[in-house]
Amino acid sequence: MKEKVSIIIPCYNKGAYIKEAIESSLSQTYPNIEIVCYNDGSSDNSSAVIQEFANKYSNFLFIDSKENKGVIAARNSAIENSSGVYILPLDADDKIAPTYVEKAVKILEENSSVGIVYCKAKKFGITECNWILPEYDETDFLYKNCIFVSALFRKSDFIKVGGFKQYMDKGLEDWDLWLSLLELGLKPYRINETLFFYRQISENTRTISANENSYDLFLNIIKNHTGIYLNNTDIAKRLLSYNPNKLLKHRKVIRKLIITSIIQLVLIFILVICLILK
Repeated sequence: MKEKVSIIIPCYNKGAYIKEAIESSLSQTYPNIEIVCYNDGSSDNSSAVIQEFANKYSNFLFIDSKENKGVIAARNSAIENSSGVYILPLDADDKIAPTYVEKAVKILEENSSVGIVYCKAKKFGITECNWILPEYDETDFLYKNCIFVSALFRKSDFIKVGGFKQYMDKGLEDWDLWLSLLELGLKPYRINETLFFYRQISENTRTISANENSYDLFLNIIKNHTGIYLNNTDIAKRLLSYNPNKLLKHRKVIRKLIITSIIQLVLIFILVICLILK
């Protein structure tokens, strides 16, 4: 028996699209699939659409929350209630190709050092085009995410790092998770096929929120993954050759980082004094 894969679909007011996301999950060629759909207090017909699938399929778990708790809590709760060895998050308006899970599981099973498996992607909806994302680079990844949330990972690793973090409630929670998995010594792997489809709609509230809070979110990333940044030898080179104009543009982030570092040093100094005097 193949290890079970839980496809996690949080849904908030995506009744117009959720059916396509679920059908793409049910169409997987991989034989052991569980679908966990979390309705996050939707005010549209999402609950009714999801319930139709829950009534029809035995491998379908429906969590119907009457309260809107946000996508991080929704994903974490769905994963906590899942029974799969592997996890694949899927947003309610996106889709995956039939062979995605099968091919991604094969990579994880054959490579213990790999902890994140993703693929090439295509945009659809108001625009139709390939989603051009840069290939993963260890250093570049510290500055910008290139892995979308619909990647396969082990549930055991997800639990080790504490899941999606609430401090990233304004966005980029997937990037934060990937950095946590990298800190375990795991590596990402991209399948060289287009197996994920990202829906473009007129307004994506998560994207807007992430853009509006980009400074604070990036600060949270650095504060909570300090080790992985300090251990990268290229960081110093980039700082020494940094364009002054770009440095000025990002002065707000730099100022916050300096203040945070000073506060941390003061706290450490106080702690050391207390230990000496004790």
